[in-house]
Amino acid sequence: MFCGIDLGTSSIKAAVYDEQGTLLSCARYECELITPKTGWAELNPYDYADKVLAAIKKAIHDSKASVETITISSQAQAVLPIDKEGRPLYNIIVTMDNRTVPQYMFWKDHFEENELYKQTGNAFSSIYTVNKIMWHKQNEPDIYNRAWKFCCVQDYIAFKLTGEGPYIDYSMAGRTMMLSVEKPEWNKTVLEAADISESKLSTPVSSITIVGSLTREVRELCGLDTRCEVVIGGHDQACGALGSGVVKPGMLMDACGTVDAMVTVLPQVTLKHEMQKNGLSCYRHVDNTNYITMGMNINGGLFLKWYKNTLYCKSAANGKDVYTQMIEESTDTPSDIYVLPHLEGAGTPYNDPKSLGAIIGLRVGHTKQDITRAVLESLAYEMKMNLAVIEKSTDCSINEIRMIGGGAKTAKWVQIKANIFNKKIVTLQTDETASLGAAIIGAVAKGYYKDFKEAISNMIHVKRIFYPDKQMLNEYGVRASEYQDIYEGLKKVNHKISSRTLS
Repeated sequence: MFCGIDLGTSSIKAAVYDEQGTLLSCARYECELITPKTGWAELNPYDYADKVLAAIKKAIHDSKASVETITISSQAQAVLPIDKEGRPLYNIIVTMDNRTVPQYMFWKDHFEENELYKQTGNAFSSIYTVNKIMWHKQNEPDIYNRAWKFCCVQDYIAFKLTGEGPYIDYSMAGRTMMLSVEKPEWNKTVLEAADISESKLSTPVSSITIVGSLTREVRELCGLDTRCEVVIGGHDQACGALGSGVVKPGMLMDACGTVDAMVTVLPQVTLKHEMQKNGLSCYRHVDNTNYITMGMNINGGLFLKWYKNTLYCKSAANGKDVYTQMIEESTDTPSDIYVLPHLEGAGTPYNDPKSLGAIIGLRVGHTKQDITRAVLESLAYEMKMNLAVIEKSTDCSINEIRMIGGGAKTAKWVQIKANIFNKKIVTLQTDETASLGAAIIGAVAKGYYKDFKEAISNMIHVKRIFYPDKQMLNEYGVRASEYQDIYEGLKKVNHKISSRTLS
């Protein structure tokens, strides 16, 4: 049996699967963001590590299985300085944190974006790990000097579980803006410009690398024996793509989590100017064969959670999940309300950390159900723009979307997306495809399956296929076009507000 742990921003999950991909158990613990200042977003590393261990312990106990591997699927870009004993020196600064705008501007002011894009596969953005380490060096020099390593979440947790390394896989390192895209090694041009010592970074390795056995303390706490080993795994979006079977061109994963992300496969290193202009990265897939690109709304699930807590404000009834209830209660027809879901800036294709959220088009007769529908549709419009730039920039036609994450659990929202995207959408037997992807990596690393193709054919199973409703195409075509005007229309005032509140 194989355990995949999904290290998210809003939650931590551990799931145990058998060799056929059947989910035997899943344990989940919520994480609360710490926001010490406007635009800042952090996680408590001690609480985070404790919840990882609690999730593993519960999942192992509930599965009643003998687990051979624990493999990591992790949020990217986040960074944590640690000392040689693995003790955190600061909180984890997560992806959507906006304190790094000055570091982002450093790259824009001093370097030709296309040149560094060709080296790293990353267009300039405030979210990348390199900016967060630079922030530490410039604002917390004592912490920078005391730090043995600056870890992402993946390498931090792997080190806590094994005491070995720390190691980071190629897909995760590819999200730092510090790894060379052609060769999986730290890029000297970027490190020299950022004045970051390579010795403070983890060692890049393949996703199927077995990084070590569990420490005695972890084994005893979680009820595991010495046969269980830790596999490094990869970036959660790459693991989700693998766990949904997206390993060839023409397929795309749409992941609805804290971050809404679209991942599609590139058969080789692809670094087109159109990709760079739209902020589309190019980095290694966890299958160790392909490359992938990703478009994302860094506020997707975060916006939905904010809306639930702030405006929806209802408890679930009849045993339903509150998100499912909220979606099912939304109106059944397209809305003329629009939501700009940029609570913490905009991801692709804008890459604008100063953009803000907005709700427009409200009238006195509108209800909570109307606004809910607008939230769902607007999140889909945002990702439709990403889908369009992915197809245009990569010259890759998408013929099948595999939808995963919380959004895939409710048929109504999947159908809304199928209608807005005008694409076939497939859902899978398990919604936890990031942890399944991690489990698949573990199965291949351990040699249970000879390769990823064999593992995928045995462990991934289709649940349902949704087709676009042709009668809705014109309705949504008009609204999607109107939605595209909102960002530019609000950009000037949003930037004025951001400049005042983030200073």
